[in-house]
Amino acid sequence: MVKNYSPNIFEHETSIKADISTVFEWHEREGALFRLSPPWENVSLIRRDDGIQVGAKCDIRLKTGPVSMVWKAEHIGYEKNSFFKDRQNNGPFSKWEHSHYFTESDGITTVKDHVEYRLPLHPFSTAVAGNFVRTKLEKMFRYREDVCRNDIEFYKEYSPAPKTVVVSGSSGVVGSALIPFLQTQGHRVIRLLRDKSKLCIGDVCWNPNAGIIEDKFENADAVIHLTGEPIGEGKWTDEKKREIIDSRVRSTALLANTLAKMKNPPKTFICASAIGYYGAHGDEIITEDEKAGGHDFIAKVCKKWEEAAKPALDKGIRVIFLRIGVVLTPAGGALQRMSLPFSLGLGPVFGSGKQYLSWVAMDDVLYSVGHLLEHKEISGAVNLTSPKAVTSEEFSDTLADYMRKPRFINIPPYVIMKMYGQMGKEVLLSGANVYPEKLIKSGFRFRYPDLIQAFGHLLGG
Repeated sequence: MVKNYSPNIFEHETSIKADISTVFEWHEREGALFRLSPPWENVSLIRRDDGIQVGAKCDIRLKTGPVSMVWKAEHIGYEKNSFFKDRQNNGPFSKWEHSHYFTESDGITTVKDHVEYRLPLHPFSTAVAGNFVRTKLEKMFRYREDVCRNDIEFYKEYSPAPKTVVVSGSSGVVGSALIPFLQTQGHRVIRLLRDKSKLCIGDVCWNPNAGIIEDKFENADAVIHLTGEPIGEGKWTDEKKREIIDSRVRSTALLANTLAKMKNPPKTFICASAIGYYGAHGDEIITEDEKAGGHDFIAKVCKKWEEAAKPALDKGIRVIFLRIGVVLTPAGGALQRMSLPFSLGLGPVFGSGKQYLSWVAMDDVLYSVGHLLEHKEISGAVNLTSPKAVTSEEFSDTLADYMRKPRFINIPPYVIMKMYGQMGKEVLLSGANVYPEKLIKSGFRFRYPDLIQAFGHLLGG
């Protein structure tokens, strides 16, 4: 809930079904800063002190197009379970002080954000850009409200015991969102990294192409494997196809063999796969019982990908093949590529538009992983898509309507084939109506099952 005051004060309130200590502790955990950063903002961490107590500092880089700047913040007020305050020491505002107040009544905690800010060259800049800045703040705090409420209520619902979770592909679109979520749920994360210069204390260096891994996670609780060369970018040359296969199969085999050799291996191995496993289908609803999809390149890749995990299965480790649909986030992937043309009224439909697009909002990807970590009875293939798949045409029309722009033309199949070749045929012109049967039957609740709900959250509507 937004409260409007003077041009230099912004207030927002969020109500959460949780006790005050749970809500406050969530804000103190590593990862909270990035869970609260909207995905349409290009934010990267430079340095950060632990905690939010007085004196703790954080430097982040903000990038808009070719322009970037460093935001230096410092915590200047703290009272456990009641209040904390941070101040911008360097950044885009001439003044920014953000106070967070926490109160509880009848099991409901209210978080009140009170921001005092001033634009450079005030009052001239306020007269020119004040409404624009306030609109951006409203958009940002609506997003923060959704994330804060959903994450904390998820934590209260599942009450997860703290775990040590190993994550590969931590710099990818899904991995970079998953790690802060796991941290705010109270878990310790070990990243598998190829670049030694980016290692932090506790991280593990590996090189799947060379078959090298420093296996320092014998007593970890789970491994989540997300590494893989992107498939939806450019033509599939022979070299690109080899990279797509090798990046998935070699890395999965290395991890599976490493786990199989451990005396006390992690009990859960969640391996990313894709709904491309099923190949192209028409209107038929596809569940986890469907077999691999024939001669499609992606179907063959997914089959080899999942087969590479066999050593972990043979070891008796619980293995989950997460068959992921089109993940929606403006931070990367399909929605990021679509945002600009659709905002200009140039969003197209590929081919006839009758092919199904099985999508899932990023936040539901994160919550499903948290759900699977707690539901130890689930194993094998798990479809990770919204329960409400749409056709490609419906997707484009909904996004165009959301952005209040006309939808552009249907791009004929021969044009797509000319531009993208086999990738265009299998990714843009084909589809399947995939249903997350295992998740639904196990009691998982999607927070964003409808496309318009997902756009509203992810794009700040």
